[in-house]
Amino acid sequence: MEVDVDDESLEMPELDAQQLDFPPPGRRNPRKQSGKKSLSKSKMKKLLKQELEKERKSNVFHSFSAFYEEQYGSARWSSLMACLLSKPRVACLVNKYCNESSVPPSTNSTRVPFLKLPVYESSALFPHPERDTHNVFDYYLMDAASVLVTEALDLEVGDKVLDLCAAPGGKTLGILQQLDLLQGALVANEPSPTRSKRLSKVISEYVPANLRTSIRVTRRNGIKWMEHDLYDKVLVDAPCSSERHLLHDPKELGTWTPRRTENCAKRQLALLFAALRAAKLYGRIVYSTCSLSQLENDSVISKALEKGKLDFEIIQKQWPVGERTEHGWIILPDVSQGWGPIYIAVLKKLSTKPELFEECVEDLEELQDTDGEPLLLLPGPES
Repeated sequence: MEVDVDDESLEMPELDAQQLDFPPPGRRNPRKQSGKKSLSKSKMKKLLKQELEKERKSNVFHSFSAFYEEQYGSARWSSLMACLLSKPRVACLVNKYCNESSVPPSTNSTRVPFLKLPVYESSALFPHPERDTHNVFDYYLMDAASVLVTEALDLEVGDKVLDLCAAPGGKTLGILQQLDLLQGALVANEPSPTRSKRLSKVISEYVPANLRTSIRVTRRNGIKWMEHDLYDKVLVDAPCSSERHLLHDPKELGTWTPRRTENCAKRQLALLFAALRAAKLYGRIVYSTCSLSQLENDSVISKALEKGKLDFEIIQKQWPVGERTEHGWIILPDVSQGWGPIYIAVLKKLSTKPELFEECVEDLEELQDTDGEPLLLLPGPES
């Protein structure tokens, strides 16, 4: 899951490791009761339970940190962790459908240099978006790296676009800023009823009613998307581990295990297969996540290549922000002025063989954890 930024993310406090209140594993800190009356058995039991839970969360946190330290190295992970714990950066995407948004919303605003779309950053907080005479909002707040994902689609006049994992709507809005709705069309898909409702709300708040006829919101299971060879461009902004979100939510972080990223990768591979099937011959597919895990990024592309049945090529792109990976590009906040995390891979479909798609997904029909752990997929703070 850009990180696009929703209303809750805007309220994320800046944290440091000490505020997570996780002591080193194996060290309990029972509260001494010297000089006080002894506690009842029930209170002692409650305190012991609390200490055990605190120790469990401590073990989870250190396991989480060790997992990513192994991937990035000790020095890089230390700087990356510090950035992830800080408050996410927010940029302002100016809405082209608003008739009163010709100037930046803040006198302190400067244009984000690595984007083609009118996106601004500011040292001050942006005021709340305002509606114009057509009742649409003038700008949308999100991570600038998320806008880059939509620019990677390289949209053209007349394109028919599928946004396979569209909610809550930030990247969908980015697509709409580049799409000619009089000649092109957009299908925005989100299976979750709650998130689909929010997606529809974002579209209605930012696009005039007379242009929404070229936009369709669907609620299908993206993995089982049955249309094939239909779309010029497909975006798979796949649900992912969303580590930055986890670090700002101790309760969710306390449920983390390495199985989370493994399970996410299974779902993401199936979604990528669906996107490859849905795209036209020579159509472009952009695969993205807001995950730090290589299992959910380059490894998903590698596994699709290993299947050997889906004929596609990787389009190597380079942007002014971020760094190259084996198959794509990643924007990490420690070296990208605080933007990200965002991973992007750009693919081009080279053959049209729906039957090969069926063979590839047959072993992914049941995405159940064999150990019985529930498959919990966190979208990014804004997708």
